Amino acid sequence: MIKTGKVFWGILLIVAAVLMIVDALGILAPIMGAFGAISLFRVVLGLGLLYYIVSRLVKGKIGSIFIPLSFIFMLFERNIAFACGLENENIISNWLLFFCALIITIGFNMILGNFRIIVNDHGNFGRSVMYIDSSDFTYGKKVENNFGSYNVIFENPDTYQGNGVLNIENNFGQMNISVPAQWHTKTDIENNFAHTTSTGSGDPNGPELLITGENNFGHISITTINS
Repeated sequence: MIKTGKVFWGILLIVAAVLMIVDALGILAPIMGAFGAISLFRVVLGLGLLYYIVSRLVKGKIGSIFIPLSFIFMLFERNIAFACGLENENIISNWLLFFCALIITIGFNMILGNFRIIVNDHGNFGRSVMYIDSSDFTYGKKVENNFGSYNVIFENPDTYQGNGVLNIENNFGQMNISVPAQWHTKTDIENNFAHTTSTGSGDPNGPELLITGENNFGHISITTINS
């Protein structure tokens, strides 16, 4: 099955390459002139953020779009000022904008009942820890991290029967997953402007664990540990 995210990023890279060629030929100059100088890197990064915002809206997660929106404004603040005929390119302090976006995000999540600093399967902004009991982990488990540091730890690893699926979603944050070395780990993680590191796949003859999901603008670390 082709993943929608990979298709989008593939198309985005192709479009970026085409734009660079067109820009080198001077075709974009009249268009760009109306908004001031815009680097293609900012355009590509802005499109990536816009895709993330749309994906959040599709999932009904309104409270997670305001910080990415503030980043988009920061990327194109100079161009917005130019298009509006403002003399000062610094329309608003970046720190103030980010702080306001953070407050709005917290407010929306409180209203929607989703804001919790430490929870079992959902973390926002702060440090979160989730402990999974391996004895009954025989089904899909979903964990999500937004702008925070999230740690996943498996308890009672000797009781694990295998065939468990850990579905993760990491957005603008750090997720650390500690997997017992006696297990065999497989990963199927879609990285969008993000990266995933792993210290190994564990024991090839051990019970299997599949880690799947999305990593958007963040870092996921999968570490095998002796337990």
